[in-house]
Amino acid sequence: MRVLLIDNTRDPDSWGSADLRRALTLPDGKAAGVALTTLRAPHQDLPSLKKLAQFDRLVLSGSATSVTEDATWIDSLLELIRFAVDRRLPLLGVCYGHQMLARALAGSQAVRKAATPEIGWATVELKAESSLTRGLPSSFETFSNHHDEVCELPQGATVLASSKLCPVQAFALGGAPAYGIQFHPERDLEGAAETFAAKKRLKPVPSLIRASEGPKLYNPAIAATIVRNFYSS
Repeated sequence: MRVLLIDNTRDPDSWGSADLRRALTLPDGKAAGVALTTLRAPHQDLPSLKKLAQFDRLVLSGSATSVTEDATWIDSLLELIRFAVDRRLPLLGVCYGHQMLARALAGSQAVRKAATPEIGWATVELKAESSLTRGLPSSFETFSNHHDEVCELPQGATVLASSKLCPVQAFALGGAPAYGIQFHPERDLEGAAETFAAKKRLKPVPSLIRASEGPKLYNPAIAATIVRNFYSS
């Protein structure tokens, strides 16, 4: 399977793409038979629309960029998302990628700054059945790190999951194999500790959700289940 990861992180050494690459190629610690190509959207490193047809799956990473920002590379990314959805290329957006999927299809009014950032181990509740969430517990803990959120779904889309601070933790399009997840199931304990340490250096320190409880909350099966489901969609 040929998978294209669009890395939206601005820092070449950012954790986002590394965690996601590992989850996509070794979803449960075993090779998934995936040929993964990673391209960086903020560096104008996107494929032509014609070349997108070479891939079997498209994944959009998170980013420190706000989904409300505008830039030339963002316009190109929005065009790429619309093209992929129109061609029914299976697509999974993670965090910023989730938000950009909503913005691409429902407009800029579909996303906004969240009332309260969600940083830490969030409890996510499933709200609807989907091929993406098949096999997940009805309630599970997973890492979350975002300041923006989806507030309006594309036409025909369904909310798949919610949390206390984020009503749209996941959604599925109607009529196309495209999904968004706000949370970061690919984030492991080491990565979570790095994020918490970085947040604690900020002034003021943002509210952190169960920062000391990772060892009892982290469940690698969540990411593995989502990735395997996406690959079979």
